[in-house]
Amino acid sequence: MWLDHVEVHLVTHPVGQVKEMHTHDPPQDHVIVIRTGRMRWTVEDQSLDAGPGDVIVTPAGTPHSYEVLGDEPARVVCVDSPPLPKPQA
Repeated sequence: MWLDHVEVHLVTHPVGQVKEMHTHDPPQDHVIVIRTGRMRWTVEDQSLDAGPGDVIVTPAGTPHSYEVLGDEPARVVCVDSPPLPKPQA
């Protein structure tokens, strides 16, 4: 099933992964729910160490970065709106 207004996917970030400050193109509201592991998220100039059950919200066009902390991968639910263009069949 394809939703027109939201995209939901599961992502596993490996131990030690670092993503430098970036934005998404096209711009998307970005909501992350941490399932396992720990991550440090920076949204603009605010940093948060997050773990299981924490939610990080990044409004469309807002610079953000993250790194995986500790010794286990971070598994997250990622919700983006609007979704990327629908794949062509």
